[in-house]
Amino acid sequence: MAPAIRRKKRKDEIKVTIAPFRNLADFKTCEDIQREVWNSQDIDVVPAPMLLAANRSGGIVLGAYSSLGDLIGFAFSILSVEDGKLVQLSYMLAVRAAYRNFDVGFKLEMALRKESLKRKISKIRSTFDPMQPANAYFSLGKLGAWADVYEENFIGETTSLLDRGLPTDRLLVHWDLEDSEVARRLETGPPRRDGRKDLKQRPVINQLTETAPGMMVCSPVKLNCTSSQFLFEVPYNLQEIKNRDLGIALEWQGKMRQVFRHYFKKDYVASDFWVIEQDGRLRAFYLFFKK
Repeated sequence: MAPAIRRKKRKDEIKVTIAPFRNLADFKTCEDIQREVWNSQDIDVVPAPMLLAANRSGGIVLGAYSSLGDLIGFAFSILSVEDGKLVQLSYMLAVRAAYRNFDVGFKLEMALRKESLKRKISKIRSTFDPMQPANAYFSLGKLGAWADVYEENFIGETTSLLDRGLPTDRLLVHWDLEDSEVARRLETGPPRRDGRKDLKQRPVINQLTETAPGMMVCSPVKLNCTSSQFLFEVPYNLQEIKNRDLGIALEWQGKMRQVFRHYFKKDYVASDFWVIEQDGRLRAFYLFFKK
């Protein structure tokens, strides 16, 4: 087996310290970060007393601190049980807007993984909105997690601007912390994809059509694919499409419900998320893999 290539330190990285919350003030600041990141009203904010209770009952609450000691992000997981084994349910991960694109979220997840393994817990469960390509790339592409359950309107209506106008559909994700392929992905980062080569090796079950600049609609999807792997393409700018035309966004959510639920029943899993630059634009794909 070829040795892993160590992830290179980016020139634009900033100094961040990951550590447990220091005091009660950090728990209160966590409430403010939730409001900022998700634009939620207080009814959807997890309050400090609940965070404290979960932290003292086997959950994990970690903060990301700037070089000045300011809390700029956090990760929060809840101790849970699955098939008789302890798991951590990653409930929230948030980073202040000014500190995004500096791998702060990735560092928080690495610390959450380390702490879980320290407690002899080898799996983290989480959810993400499949209509958020950045979240799909983070969970499936960067962390090496996988999904095999699609839940429609999972948490019902919320006050978050990110959820407004659409049912809160979610993919339920497994992150196997001790898996060798996960360790390799975390060490080397997602592989660089060659659009011409990689797209020829696996069938794509749909096509995108641009109806206006930046507005992509989906062709009828193929539901008879029997390949061991296939790709489902989604617009890289899905969040922008939602902001511009809720009707098209609803159509995309309908396509996702159709694809995920159909192929999950046929023992496929969503095992990766690709972002490929081709002809001057970014293309995004869910990779499905037959169990």
